[in-house]
Amino acid sequence: MWTVDTIAAPRSVDLFKGRFLLGLKNGSLVDIPVSSDGSGRQTMVMNSHGDGEVWGLEVVNLPDGSMKLMTSADDNRILCYDVK
Repeated sequence: MWTVDTIAAPRSVDLFKGRFLLGLKNGSLVDIPVSSDGSGRQTMVMNSHGDGEVWGLEVVNLPDGSMKLMTSADDNRILCYDVK
């Protein structure tokens, strides 16, 4: 077992192609590669989703080969992002 330090408590998580995507309590999204010792470098994807927590998180692969990220939060919105 290993741990990962984040800037806020994780509230939602998705695992996709060897990477964790975490929605944090402060509204931020971070991308972390899965590694055997938890030492993967974190990348901030987004600094905030409205005023608070990210509750829902999903990576969506579309038929045209593109990838989108969908989130829901306490701002009562569902947002869709182009990951690239």
